[in-house]
Amino acid sequence: MRTGIIVILLCSLLGCGGMKDWIHPDVDKTFTGQTFTAQQLQQDLDYLVATMSRGHPAFEQYVDSEQFSAQVERLSAQLKDNMTRKQAFAVLGQLTPYFNDGHSILFPLLAEFTYAEEAGIQTFPFGVNVRDGKIRLARAYQRRGDQKTLAAGSEIVSINGHAASEIIARLTPMSHGESPALRESMLSLLFHYWLFAVFDVKGDIQLALKDNSKTTTLTLLNDQHWERAGAGQEDNELTFITPQVAYLRVESFDVDTEQGAYDAFINESFKQIRQQKAQRLIIDIRGNTGGQSDAGAQIIQYLTDKPVPQGSVAIEKLNSDTNGWFGYRGEPGEVIELNVESDGMIEPVAPSLQFKGDVWVVIDRMSYSAAILFAATIQDNQLGKLMGEPTGGNANQTGNLTPFYLPNTRLLMLAPGRYIVRPSGNRAKQPVMPDVNLTDEALADPLTWLKTHSLPPA
Repeated sequence: MRTGIIVILLCSLLGCGGMKDWIHPDVDKTFTGQTFTAQQLQQDLDYLVATMSRGHPAFEQYVDSEQFSAQVERLSAQLKDNMTRKQAFAVLGQLTPYFNDGHSILFPLLAEFTYAEEAGIQTFPFGVNVRDGKIRLARAYQRRGDQKTLAAGSEIVSINGHAASEIIARLTPMSHGESPALRESMLSLLFHYWLFAVFDVKGDIQLALKDNSKTTTLTLLNDQHWERAGAGQEDNELTFITPQVAYLRVESFDVDTEQGAYDAFINESFKQIRQQKAQRLIIDIRGNTGGQSDAGAQIIQYLTDKPVPQGSVAIEKLNSDTNGWFGYRGEPGEVIELNVESDGMIEPVAPSLQFKGDVWVVIDRMSYSAAILFAATIQDNQLGKLMGEPTGGNANQTGNLTPFYLPNTRLLMLAPGRYIVRPSGNRAKQPVMPDVNLTDEALADPLTWLKTHSLPPA
């Protein structure tokens, strides 16, 4: 079943492991206190522009050259002598949204954040969902000791006196993604990093929350510990809406460090679905920002009776590091296309294990990266139907993140190495579109909505 050709790694941004390895070897605690000349910062900006234009596999398709050039000029005028890394990031980071790509981001002060946590300094401890001008807790959290609980979905009113509207307004112009709505929502992924880098949120943190129209304030003390309420519960879950309708929630495809447990969960889920003789399967990938394409393939193998592709073409722009020994793959700057359809086939499981009923996949604007790949594979191979809202990212996805560093500040830039065209071969610059649109209310809690609403046959 393993495809072995397409690995999309957006969820590595979540700090799931190995993030410290992405700190440049020169950037120790002393280095983070250095200042830089305007000339050095201009060199960094020029290097960033040149490296991205030279290496991004679909730079011309993603970037509006006129807007991009104007933004580079604006940022250049803001570079001054004696700027710190934090000040430099505040300027240079404003180029990120002009790449129009969720896999292209100047990372917000990874080294400084890491060293603060290693020193026992608290950073913002909660996962959030940012959407439509609101910041809400992604889960319920509990304070160790007195068991004080903050409800999932509680709206954050302010952090350290900064209103949620101000936080979103200041951070979105440095965020990553193909569309304004996606860039806003992508703040959810790195929210604790953003707060640290831009608002200096660390140590004791003042928080105002609204739950059921009641606003409360509290101080998150540096020596307190918060954890998810019901710690140990799985992010992925199989439930049955009725005996005939199975509901599979998959929050992430970033399972590289827990591949065995994930595979066992998927295999056991389909075993239960067979035992229950379910006739309809709803797969919920709302908010699933990706991971490894093989994780999606692990599900798809149960939904097909023939080999199916996850992509049609992979596009690379060669550079001196990727053009091979003595340039056998081509010249630096040359764009090559690789036919990945046959190499990337997902093989079906045995006929007795295949699910033969209707399949629906729930998507939203935050279904991204490998989750977009999954949804497009379902749609293009006619394995099921999609419901929800259009994805915030394009159906044809970049992937295979590669880090590089600006030469003077050593700030970390993450950039894609490949561009994957969906299985149908359609190269249109557009999102994955659902077959059935859901209202905001239904999309907020589809499990509850589906208990009282019926869907047409898939």
